[in-house]
Order: sequence, then structure tokens, then C-alpha cells
Amino acid sequence: MGADREIVRDRLSRIRRYLGDLRSMSDITGEAFKANRERQYAVLHALQLAIEAAIEIGTHICSADNLGVPGSYAEAFDLLEQGLVIEPALAVKLRAMARFRNRIVHFYWDLDLDDIYRILREHLGDFQDYLSAIELYLEPATTDPGNG
Repeated sequence: MGADREIVRDRLSRIRRYLGDLRSMSDITGEAFKANRERQYAVLHALQLAIEAAIEIGTHICSADNLGVPGSYAEAFDLLEQGLVIEPALAVKLRAMARFRNRIVHFYWDLDLDDIYRILREHLGDFQDYLSAIELYLEPATTDPGNG
């Protein structure tokens, strides 16, 4: 594996931090979420940062491990799937995340609050699945065959 473990671990740490923030903001009803613009902005920003860190990990691994050059953020997850870094079902979810990130950045005025709330309440586990997959990918390189 050619990926720089420190770069990847830094991004993993960032995702964990953003997930903690998102989890702390997820204990709110849908109605309260729709009425609280500050919470909406905070959730969108934390989601954007978490997704971008996931993308950074993906593009770094693609480059460092010669998996290909993604033509888009979503395609980075195609390449990770093809390189057996992530499972196909997770790749589908991550491609959707990448597209959602683009909507946050480029079409923020046209986001559906119900969609954002659903992501907050139902899809934070997708990030955890990604963290686990990347940690598993890093694991063989950190295991010393002479010790066990």
C-alpha cells in the first residue's frame, strides 16, 4: 500500500470529530430542525466537511495505490470499490454522499430540509462503515507477520 497513513489517519480523525458533532445535533425533532436555521447551517457544514474528508481519503488512496484517476468525487468511490477497498453497497452510499456534497456547495438554496434531516438521523452510520473499511484497508500494512 502506497497511501500515506498519516494523511489518511488525519482525515479519519476529522470524520470522527464531525460525526461526533453531527450526533450531538441529531437529537432534535424534524419540526424543531426545520425551525432552527442555525442548526440547519451547522448540520450542513459538518456534513460537507465529513464528506470532503471522505473524498480526500478516497482520492489519496486512488492516487497513492494506483487505482486510477477519478473524473469526479463520486468516481473516487467507484475506484475504491473496484480496488476492493470498500464494498459495493457502501460505494453506492458514498457516491450519493459525494453528489449531496455538490448540492450543498453549488445548490444550497435548493436543498430539501426533510432530506437533510433524514441524512442526519439515518445515514451517519454510513460514515462509520467507511471509517471501518479504511481502517481495515490500512490494517495489513501495520501488521508485522513476524509477530503473529
